[in-house]
Amino acid sequence: MSSSNDFRTAMSKFATGVTVVTTIDEQGTPHSMTANSFTSVCLDPPTILVCVAHGTNTYGFVERAGRFGVNILNKDQENLGIYFAKRPEDRTGDVKYEFIMAEGDVPFLNGSMVSFSCEVVGSHVYGDHTVYMGEVKEVRQEEDGEPLMFFKSRWYHPGNG
Repeated sequence: MSSSNDFRTAMSKFATGVTVVTTIDEQGTPHSMTANSFTSVCLDPPTILVCVAHGTNTYGFVERAGRFGVNILNKDQENLGIYFAKRPEDRTGDVKYEFIMAEGDVPFLNGSMVSFSCEVVGSHVYGDHTVYMGEVKEVRQEEDGEPLMFFKSRWYHPGNG
């Protein structure tokens, strides 16, 4: 069996886009976390999936709300990717962002390349994560831009090397 360190190093060699998963708490306050475990599942109905660690606040909020957003970051949003990758109590600094509420009270992160509003239609618990299947209810697309990526455990900007 592979060690978790070996597995993490191996997976770091797969370049991924960077997303911020959003949801709301019982008072309607937005909550967010950076995630790169995201993919499309099917076109009919439009469905995506995200993996959320059980140790995050976002996990509990998605469980209760039954809906979530996925925001694909552009290369100019690295500061947001870094910020939302931290636990809420460790988020410091002058990071500016705003949310726009989408269908079903799902927060969209303003300025993202693409944002999806999803209703949870299935989930699967495995290890320390839950895989959520979300039927896409709304899509918002900004102008074309360059994506923010993650490669070899570092932020990566295509075209910059």
